[in-house]
Amino acid sequence: MAALNDLIKRVITGSILICVIIFFLWIDHLLLVLLLLFFITFATNEYFRFWHRKNIYPHTLAVLLVGYAIPLLVYFEVPIIFPGFLLFFFICLLTVMRFPGSRREPNFLAEIAAACFGIIYLSLLPSSLIALRKMGFAIALMPLVLTWLYDTFAYLVGSLFGHHKLLEKISPKKSWEGTLLASVLTFPFTFIFNKLWLDSFTVIDAILITAGIGILGTIGDLLESGMKREVGLKDASSVFPGHGGFLDRLDSLILNIPFFYTYLLFRQ
Repeated sequence: MAALNDLIKRVITGSILICVIIFFLWIDHLLLVLLLLFFITFATNEYFRFWHRKNIYPHTLAVLLVGYAIPLLVYFEVPIIFPGFLLFFFICLLTVMRFPGSRREPNFLAEIAAACFGIIYLSLLPSSLIALRKMGFAIALMPLVLTWLYDTFAYLVGSLFGHHKLLEKISPKKSWEGTLLASVLTFPFTFIFNKLWLDSFTVIDAILITAGIGILGTIGDLLESGMKREVGLKDASSVFPGHGGFLDRLDSLILNIPFFYTYLLFRQ
């Protein structure tokens, strides 16, 4: 019963998030960029929370300003090389100016590594949603819906039939049964969406996309869980009561959206 109640809460929370994202995707325009900026702001705060518990303090301005710039560059289709160099120089400059760190410990290497990883993880990868939206509303919607379906199936199957743990030290509730059977249950939806929204795609494409969504989504989930376990946190934050923060709810999408975008680029 507890598992069922938890599933219902997860479905409701996930459904609300999906509806909000769908609304902004449908409207498109700069509102989608604003949605990403909103996510970057809260997700960065959660990400910093991990590092702060290890007494490492990435430069807030470096991460946020560069993180804010990337979605705008993608939206306005600005070639990334020159502005990317300027943004990287900006990160280096701020970090060097603050050497040897904002606290007593000289964590120069850790701080600049944390800043660069945070920008990639929280801004560059999610910004591929903007590039997907430029290909079409339904195309941008597809990885979101498939990820939501996969996560729901994985949780349900794992709760009912999961006996073999996937990586118990990182995520005690994940099982091989849930991980594998979720892909099988998600495949029919991938196939239907392919036929409705991507006429040129074949059954092989549907299989590869389903496998990618399952593998990358699981890795994204485990990556965020690993960061939490490293610093002794159950949830990234308490934005969603009982269900953690933005990273807890959207960790799978951070890898699945760029995967789907990359697949489309190579498939065209």
